[in-house]
Amino acid sequence: MRDFNFLADDGLVDALLMEVADLLQNFLAHDRPDSIDLLGLPLSAACLAALEQRLGQGEISATLRICGESETRETGYPGVWWTSHADETGRIVAMLIEVTDVPHILRAGKADMAHGHARLQQATNFSLVRRTA
Repeated sequence: MRDFNFLADDGLVDALLMEVADLLQNFLAHDRPDSIDLLGLPLSAACLAALEQRLGQGEISATLRICGESETRETGYPGVWWTSHADETGRIVAMLIEVTDVPHILRAGKADMAHGHARLQQATNFSLVRRTA
Protein backbone atom coordinates (compact mmCIF):
# COMPACT_ATOMS: atom_id res chain seq x y z
CA MET A 1 0.00 0.00 0.00
CA ARG A 2 1.32 3.47 -0.91
CA ASP A 3 1.86 6.12 1.74
CA PHE A 4 -0.01 9.32 0.86
CA ASN A 5 0.72 11.12 4.14
CA PHE A 6 3.11 13.52 2.38
CA LEU A 7 0.16 14.87 0.39
CA ALA A 8 -1.79 15.66 3.55
CA ASP A 9 1.25 17.37 5.07
CA ASP A 10 1.76 19.52 1.96
CA GLY A 11 -1.89 20.57 2.08
CA LEU A 12 -1.63 21.48 5.75
CA VAL A 13 1.57 23.43 5.16
CA ASP A 14 -0.06 25.37 2.33
CA ALA A 15 -3.10 26.11 4.51
CA LEU A 16 -0.88 27.29 7.36
CA LEU A 17 1.14 29.51 5.02
CA MET A 18 -2.09 31.09 3.76
CA GLU A 19 -3.14 31.68 7.39
CA VAL A 20 0.24 33.29 8.14
CA ALA A 21 -0.15 35.53 5.08
CA ASP A 22 -3.60 36.59 6.31
CA LEU A 23 -2.24 37.32 9.80
CA LEU A 24 0.60 39.37 8.33
CA GLN A 25 -1.82 41.34 6.16
CA ASN A 26 -4.00 41.98 9.25
CA PHE A 27 -0.97 43.12 11.25
CA LEU A 28 0.07 45.52 8.52
CA ALA A 29 -3.44 46.95 8.25
CA HIS A 30 -4.38 47.10 11.94
CA ASP A 31 -1.13 46.70 13.93
CA ARG A 32 -2.61 43.69 15.75
CA PRO A 33 -0.16 40.89 16.54
CA ASP A 34 -1.45 37.33 16.39
CA SER A 35 -0.10 33.80 16.60
CA ILE A 36 -0.75 30.21 15.62
CA ASP A 37 -0.33 27.55 18.30
CA LEU A 38 1.37 24.77 16.37
CA LEU A 39 1.18 22.23 19.21
CA GLY A 40 -2.59 22.73 19.32
CA LEU A 41 -2.90 21.49 15.73
CA PRO A 42 -2.78 17.87 14.53
CA LEU A 43 0.57 18.26 12.75
CA SER A 44 3.02 15.46 12.14
CA ALA A 45 6.74 15.94 12.72
CA ALA A 46 7.18 15.88 8.94
CA CYS A 47 4.59 18.63 8.53
CA LEU A 48 6.30 20.81 11.16
CA ALA A 49 9.66 20.27 9.47
CA ALA A 50 8.18 21.14 6.06
CA LEU A 51 6.55 24.28 7.46
CA GLU A 52 9.78 25.35 9.12
CA GLN A 53 11.71 24.73 5.92
CA ARG A 54 9.23 26.67 3.76
CA LEU A 55 9.18 29.64 6.13
CA GLY A 56 12.97 29.74 5.99
CA GLN A 57 15.47 31.49 8.21
CA GLY A 58 15.66 35.23 8.79
CA GLU A 59 18.41 37.40 10.23
CA ILE A 60 17.40 37.58 13.91
CA SER A 61 17.27 34.96 16.66
CA ALA A 62 17.27 35.02 20.44
CA THR A 63 17.52 32.35 23.10
CA LEU A 64 16.27 32.93 26.64
CA ARG A 65 16.95 30.69 29.60
CA ILE A 66 14.16 31.29 32.10
CA CYS A 67 12.52 28.21 33.67
CA GLY A 68 13.69 26.26 30.63
CA GLU A 69 14.88 27.45 27.27
CA SER A 70 12.89 29.58 24.87
CA GLU A 71 13.96 30.42 21.36
CA THR A 72 12.46 32.88 18.93
CA ARG A 73 13.74 33.50 15.46
CA GLU A 74 12.67 35.48 12.49
CA THR A 75 11.63 33.43 9.50
CA GLY A 76 12.51 34.36 5.96
CA TYR A 77 9.49 36.67 6.09
CA PRO A 78 10.00 39.79 8.24
CA GLY A 79 7.33 40.03 10.92
CA VAL A 80 6.83 36.25 11.01
CA TRP A 81 8.58 34.56 13.95
CA TRP A 82 9.02 30.91 14.96
CA THR A 83 8.97 30.66 18.76
CA SER A 84 9.38 27.59 20.96
CA HIS A 85 9.40 27.17 24.73
CA ALA A 86 10.86 24.19 26.60
CA ASP A 87 10.45 23.31 30.25
CA GLU A 88 13.31 22.57 32.65
CA THR A 89 13.61 19.02 31.28
CA GLY A 90 13.92 20.22 27.67
CA ARG A 91 10.43 19.08 26.65
CA ILE A 92 8.81 21.49 24.16
CA VAL A 93 5.71 22.91 25.85
CA ALA A 94 4.81 25.59 23.30
CA MET A 95 5.55 26.18 19.65
CA LEU A 96 4.13 29.22 17.92
CA ILE A 97 4.25 31.17 14.74
CA GLU A 98 3.99 34.78 15.83
CA VAL A 99 3.12 37.59 13.47
CA THR A 100 4.33 40.83 15.00
CA ASP A 101 7.10 43.39 14.85
CA VAL A 102 8.75 42.09 18.05
CA PRO A 103 7.84 38.75 19.68
CA HIS A 104 6.09 39.07 23.03
CA ILE A 105 8.78 37.14 24.90
CA LEU A 106 11.40 39.74 23.90
CA ARG A 107 9.43 42.73 25.16
CA ALA A 108 10.54 44.15 28.48
CA GLY A 109 7.82 44.31 31.10
CA LYS A 110 7.09 47.67 32.75
CA ALA A 111 8.05 46.32 36.20
CA ASP A 112 11.38 45.05 34.84
CA MET A 113 11.99 48.39 33.16
CA ALA A 114 11.19 50.30 36.36
CA HIS A 115 13.61 48.07 38.30
CA GLY A 116 16.29 48.65 35.63
CA HIS A 117 15.67 52.39 35.80
CA ALA A 118 16.15 52.41 39.57
CA ARG A 119 19.39 50.44 39.22
CA LEU A 120 20.60 52.78 36.48
CA GLN A 121 19.88 55.80 38.67
CA GLN A 122 21.84 54.19 41.51
CA ALA A 123 24.76 53.49 39.19
CA THR A 124 24.66 57.06 37.90
CA ASN A 125 24.45 58.53 41.42
CA PHE A 126 27.35 56.33 42.54
CA SER A 127 29.53 57.43 39.63
CA LEU A 128 28.70 61.10 40.26
CA VAL A 129 29.67 60.73 43.94
CA ARG A 130 32.96 59.05 42.98
CA ARG A 131 33.83 61.80 40.47
CA THR A 132 33.23 64.61 42.96
CA ALA A 133 35.18 62.96 45.77
